Amino acid sequence: MIWFALGAILGLLAVIALYILPQKVAVAPAGIVPENKVREEEISYTPPEDVATRPPEALWYYLDKENNQYGPMSFYALKSAWNSDEIDATAYVWNENMEDWKTLEELPETLEIIKI
Repeated sequence: MIWFALGAILGLLAVIALYILPQKVAVAPAGIVPENKVREEEISYTPPEDVATRPPEALWYYLDKENNQYGPMSFYALKSAWNSDEIDATAYVWNENMEDWKTLEELPETLEIIKI
């Protein structure tokens, strides 16, 4: 009977202590931001000047050997067409920075980059 009374009294004291003590606030470990919080540096991000002033990448088109047109595509996709032998140096290509269709042979700088 003594153990029952002692447990009841101590249990009651523990419940009272929980209401009296201040609430514990969860603190995230260093480097981890809760989902509803945003870091100040994320708000004030400024891209490097070369990224901010660079024009968007041109979209490319090409004609295959049967004159079927493919595109728009990135330069990486055009290079992939070269690597898979879908186009060669005599293929006509065009992007919005060009006035007319030209063969890759007529664009030596582009051809050199594609071959790499």
